[in-house]
Amino acid sequence: MIVCGYLNLSFWILVPASIVAAFIGLHFPSGKAEMIKARGMYWSTFFGSIPLQAILLSILFGAGWGLNALIN
Repeated sequence: MIVCGYLNLSFWILVPASIVAAFIGLHFPSGKAEMIKARGMYWSTFFGSIPLQAILLSILFGAGWGLNALIN
């Protein structure tokens, strides 16, 4: 996301990136997703983690954008 911010890409890239980050966060380390599925909490955990991932990615995107603004 830092690179996307640095390259001044549209901030709309944060939406799909947040979904991908939430998916990756649920499936690594291996076995975590199976444990959550067994408890019946997979989808609530997945959708609950998307806003947190969006906040983190927004901070990283903003850092890249700010770095570009400082350099140029």
